[in-house]
Amino acid sequence: MKLTKVAALAFGCAALMTTACNGDIKSAAKSSKVATAQDTFNYALGFNYGKGLIEQMGQMPIGDKDAVMNKAAIIKGFAEALYGDSTMNEDAMRMSADNYFRTQMDKQKEAVAAAYAEMAKKFEADGYKDLGKPTDERMQGYDGPTVLMKIIEEGTGDNIKMTDFPFMDYEGKLAANDTVFDTTKDKEAALLSPARVIPGFAQALCQLKKGSKASFLIPSELGYGAREMGPIPANSALVFTVDIKEVFKNEADAKKYMEKLHPEMKQPQAPAAK
Repeated sequence: MKLTKVAALAFGCAALMTTACNGDIKSAAKSSKVATAQDTFNYALGFNYGKGLIEQMGQMPIGDKDAVMNKAAIIKGFAEALYGDSTMNEDAMRMSADNYFRTQMDKQKEAVAAAYAEMAKKFEADGYKDLGKPTDERMQGYDGPTVLMKIIEEGTGDNIKMTDFPFMDYEGKLAANDTVFDTTKDKEAALLSPARVIPGFAQALCQLKKGSKASFLIPSELGYGAREMGPIPANSALVFTVDIKEVFKNEADAKKYMEKLHPEMKQPQAPAAK
């Protein structure tokens, strides 16, 4: 199997085949031309596969995807699969790949946990308390880093339950550099259900009451994990500050409250059928 086959498949260009043989795949791709509608169709297939792979790699718990990816090897594997002439035994390849993935995943997990442990020391010194293992059924058997919380102002009444709908102001920041990624500042407070937010946020909310103000540190495992979520990089510990304005015991009461704030939300009833 030659890399020239990849070039021919992706671009159909002699110049690309020559350059790809010499290993300069990126330069070969840039200098190629997609001349016909058929070329465009095939280029689009390759482009979408490549784009999807980049996105998938970004969601894997394997560390820096750019450091892990060997693009020439990926292209070789892709082409050999298409031409059906693999130079590797598929079972051995699968076993080796699985072992590598697990090893990278373990290394990444250890590195993230160590970084969080150092961060947690600073927060504990500032009065944050460990909430212990989450009771959220989504995290049964969880044995990783835990949420830390600091109560700024005590509320009154019962603790928020997973089935409640608290109405709150909040700010979310990246713990690593204090970058704000979400906030209700300068806009309306948010109506959130603990059952519909990340596990660490849910656990912290269930320690609070109406009128509570608090800040909490969430490890990435109880946040978005290895996924990149817009402005939130993979494996990010998060800091939230919340101010609980109101707590509703069911969705119907929460909806009525929101309709009072926003009458335009209430949909007019359809005319009764004759």
